Amino acid sequence: MNDNSNANLNARQHRGAKRRAKTRADLLAAARHVFARKGYHDASILDITEAADVGVGTFYLHFRDKDEIFNTLIDEVLRILEEQVINEVLSSEAVTLPVIVRSIFHHAYAERDLFSIALASGAQVAQTIRVEDMIAQGLTRAFERATQSGQLQGYDIFLLARLVTGVIAQGIIWWFEQDDPGPEEMAQNVLNLLEHGLPASLFEENLLPPGTEL
Repeated sequence: MNDNSNANLNARQHRGAKRRAKTRADLLAAARHVFARKGYHDASILDITEAADVGVGTFYLHFRDKDEIFNTLIDEVLRILEEQVINEVLSSEAVTLPVIVRSIFHHAYAERDLFSIALASGAQVAQTIRVEDMIAQGLTRAFERATQSGQLQGYDIFLLARLVTGVIAQGIIWWFEQDDPGPEEMAQNVLNLLEHGLPASLFEENLLPPGTEL
């Protein structure tokens, strides 16, 4: 085979690889839209291929099944959390809880369609746990540092990280139906709750009118 033939073969292979990469990217973009709109269980491969304007057979050239493309999108959520949030905690000695909470909410708001796929009730439970695990991991590392500096004495930091993760996750879930409040106000609401708690009167007074039955 002469040099021209090799060059032509390489060029065709390069164009083919670019086409395959574009088709895969189109399928992922379509799946992101379909899963966010319909949820994991109601979405179908046909929905995804129609949104991507490709045939069902083309789907199977890139993904084994619906689970594989779903898990690929979940991996993207985890990558965002790890690169933009968790690494920030691990690489700095001065990161505070407000910085972590604000960072998570800002990134989750910008990618809320992806987070809706990961955390919505229609998602697979195992994948929801993976995302919450990643958030809890960053919080745990921050709480470990606080414990080493003499703070949080008497707290179970692993339980505390899980409880705070639950509050953050519910804030993110709020955005699946609402766009407001934005990430800064949402973060401040959570930080106010964590810092100041609920009014003491709520624990001392009967919240129900007399004669009301539960």
